[in-house]
Amino acid sequence: MNDLNEAASAFFRIPVFFSHQNLFTLGPSQPPLSPEQKFIIRMFKEIKKVLLFPRTIPNTDQYPNTTLENIRTMINSSYGAAAALLKPTSATGQGEPYTPFLQIEPSMALQYGLPLLLVKQDTISAGGIWGDAGPLAPYTPLTWHSSTGVTVNEFFDSVQWKEALQNWAGQVRSGYFIQTGPEFKYTCRN
Repeated sequence: MNDLNEAASAFFRIPVFFSHQNLFTLGPSQPPLSPEQKFIIRMFKEIKKVLLFPRTIPNTDQYPNTTLENIRTMINSSYGAAAALLKPTSATGQGEPYTPFLQIEPSMALQYGLPLLLVKQDTISAGGIWGDAGPLAPYTPLTWHSSTGVTVNEFFDSVQWKEALQNWAGQVRSGYFIQTGPEFKYTCRN
């Protein structure tokens, strides 16, 4: 929670939307944390390391509207989106394996044209944007192979993760500078 509060008080970081399950649906409310909870916390820190500002609803941003309007506001005010789909400890109140917002939020970001970074645990299956019915190139999710013993640290230390994160961060920065740069470019001529 300190990381969420610290990120919310950052002075200059490019805002990105980070969609993930509530930490309490991924494990116990008291330490020791589950690998899934550690994964979300580490991914949040990894995004911060590349000087992007990961925002989530309601941890870093709260709006007085309905949930879908809040998501749209968050998407419209972000320059990229990252999403993580991990195996929860129990099904949702509707009996689904994960909240439907993990389909809605990344899909809205894709529709809006934001650079998208998707990460999925191999122990959960999902259709839609998560691509179990087939890859949605170039948005094929990275897979954390936790069932084969790949630890959280091993995943985030992998070349595959580092390459995907840097590529995504570069796309986010390019979009940010295109949208916020001056309309007229002034150059010095020799």
